[in-house]
Amino acid sequence: MIALEDFRALIAAREFTRLRVMVQHLPPPDLAEIISGLEQDREFTIVFRLVRRSQRHLLFAALAKDSQERLLDQFPDVMIAAFLEAMNPDDRTKLLEDLSPEIQQRLIAQLSSSERQVTRMLLAYPEDSVGRMMTTDYVAVQSGFDVATALEEVRWVAAGLPREALRNVLVTDSKGGYLGSVGLVELVTHPTTALVAEVMQSDIGALHVNDDREVAVVQFRKYDCDCMAVVDGEEKLCGVVTADDVLDVAEEEATEDMQQFGGQATLDDAYFSTPLFTLMRKRAGWLALLFVGELFTGTALKFYDGVIVQLGFLIYFIPLVISTGGNAGTQAAALIIRGIAIREMRTADWFKVFRREIIIGLSLGAFLGGMGYVRAMTWGYDRKVSIAIMLTIMSVVIFGALLGAMLPFLFKKLKLDPAVVSSPFIASLVDLFGIVALINIARLMVG
Repeated sequence: MIALEDFRALIAAREFTRLRVMVQHLPPPDLAEIISGLEQDREFTIVFRLVRRSQRHLLFAALAKDSQERLLDQFPDVMIAAFLEAMNPDDRTKLLEDLSPEIQQRLIAQLSSSERQVTRMLLAYPEDSVGRMMTTDYVAVQSGFDVATALEEVRWVAAGLPREALRNVLVTDSKGGYLGSVGLVELVTHPTTALVAEVMQSDIGALHVNDDREVAVVQFRKYDCDCMAVVDGEEKLCGVVTADDVLDVAEEEATEDMQQFGGQATLDDAYFSTPLFTLMRKRAGWLALLFVGELFTGTALKFYDGVIVQLGFLIYFIPLVISTGGNAGTQAAALIIRGIAIREMRTADWFKVFRREIIIGLSLGAFLGGMGYVRAMTWGYDRKVSIAIMLTIMSVVIFGALLGAMLPFLFKKLKLDPAVVSSPFIASLVDLFGIVALINIARLMVG
């Protein structure tokens, strides 16, 4: 693998002939990964201009969004429009949807009339919908065709389409209604007189243009396919979604869930591409909310100030109690949020989860409570104190497990993102419960 330092050294030495050879022998995805590390716009532009004209749109499509925006500033609109013209419709839409309306319309105006029409149609679908991520590059034949006619149609239509458009040949009725798909292998291996309707596969459903893009992730996982048809409200074929786009969506959704679960607003760009002020703003809101939550914990401690003075040993067990309960809640929340995200669970399953988490909470609480009992005894506390610690740990583990499991269902029912139930949020509630439980159980047991 060629190193980034090699590119910089050749640029500094102005050995552009050698650099051109290196650039033109690298696949666009590998080259995009290397040149994204070039910090100077001049270096970035030099390498890009050395790429073959026929390959520039592939390199442009392979670049990360921040690198694409760098090129938008370096090249005139006519050159950028040439890249966009050659890109797949779905990749082009992905780039344009993040630009300002002024730049977006300026670039669209440079496209040919056919590509301009396709681009505006895709951008008209709701954000985060299947329609926005689909491509109109596909091959379709009618079910009434024989195999020979279907193959002729494929040869005629597929001439200017990308290779990924030939993964599956879609099958429609005479009015354009989607019926199923057939692979090229099936068309080639069956007799030329056989009808397409006899060899096609119809057990894989289609996505709808207004479906949320998470639906596409679930369907691709369910059917383990690399391409799915997209239909409109009349069940007519209007595009396809390919596996590479679904992988991008799955990565974005997983990243968003992880960021929210960590107790912050989601980032629109990569970490290093996000300004410092934006990073602070995204995290400040959640931290302020969690800070307010922890104020209640302090209020609870102050409320029991007299009891804590009398039962001073409780101070040593507060970190143990609240961290154990918070960990139990975070574990449960992580499992349930992931289950909801991949459609393993529905809102109606909350009671099944509730019953399981009670059993799990009791079992884990008894195990950890026993460990707490032993720890208290080895520190020299009497039996009553040790039992109080054991009962407190059991209660906070049960409470944490149930809280972490039930809050995602509640948020889903309220049409909120379950990932908002972040570990710090759960920990704040468990902290409050743990302190109240510890003090009251100790006061009841010890007096």
